[in-house]
Amino acid sequence: MLVDAHAHVEQYDDRLAEALDQIAEHHILTVSVSMDVESYTRAHAIAQSCRYLIPTFGVHPWESHRYCNKLDEIEPYVRATPIVGEAGLDFYWVEDKSLYPCQTAVFEFQCALAGRLAKPMNLHTKGAEQEVLEAIHKFTIVTPIIHWYSGPVGLIDSYLRAGSYFTIGVEVLNSVHIQEIAKLIPADRILLETDNPGGYKWLTKQIGMPVIILEVLGKVSQLRGVSPESLESQLSRNWADLTKDIKGMPTIGG
Repeated sequence: MLVDAHAHVEQYDDRLAEALDQIAEHHILTVSVSMDVESYTRAHAIAQSCRYLIPTFGVHPWESHRYCNKLDEIEPYVRATPIVGEAGLDFYWVEDKSLYPCQTAVFEFQCALAGRLAKPMNLHTKGAEQEVLEAIHKFTIVTPIIHWYSGPVGLIDSYLRAGSYFTIGVEVLNSVHIQEIAKLIPADRILLETDNPGGYKWLTKQIGMPVIILEVLGKVSQLRGVSPESLESQLSRNWADLTKDIKGMPTIGG
């Protein structure tokens, strides 16, 4: 079974039925991360009709300013979700530095709960790679999933020592930097993702559909000198290891 460790399924709008058909046809276990309460609520409802979807809750750094003074409202969702995400910091795409304190406050609130409850986190690190790494240590995040890492290669070993997994996504199809990262990640710490539907659209102007994970699989297997079948098996083992202690988590092939 393929695993897409980071997507936003609720964003498909009028192509949702097509996307769900592809997920079911290709047996793509899909982690549907959220941006906020509303997106999580939509993803959770969609998941009731698709057994391959795992809806997870987190407040994305782009939306953190909306929750800076309402942390009590998100606590029940953080407690209930099997994985906290998408959460993190973004000091690159968010250019208004006045928003950074709110980002940090909302991120650290999620980290503190995730650490106490021993929940994995699906983490956004753009432009704040060092700060997110420090938070992983500070709050003892048990299993960080580093989403679409494009930061300094020199920090990768530090993330790995902290127990992190890394997702490789659609940018591997055309970015030399991401291709280098895809070759560096140890076999037992690598995952794939699409960040659908927006990730592929950002790169190509075309809506990213679930089957793009097959192209990502093919490219990463080529870069690592293994067959797609071998890599898919390794990815399934990685996901099973990552989630083995999470109550209620759908199993590979389940």
